[in-house]
Amino acid sequence: MNDLIHDINKLTDIKESVGLFSTSTIQSLIQDMIDEKQKEVKKFEVENMSLEQYEEHMKGVGFND
Repeated sequence: MNDLIHDINKLTDIKESVGLFSTSTIQSLIQDMIDEKQKEVKKFEVENMSLEQYEEHMKGVGFND
């Protein structure tokens, strides 16, 4: 629940910054939020996969991931 409240607050801040900052700054803020959520989804998926799925996943993971 705290994550949702945090997201709502961030989105509200972004909404209120429209017109105050450049379009590229707003896009960057939104992209940062998207990237953060994608990391959470990936972590959740890894934590909830079977051993076989995990082993297959690890075959495609590089050192820079």
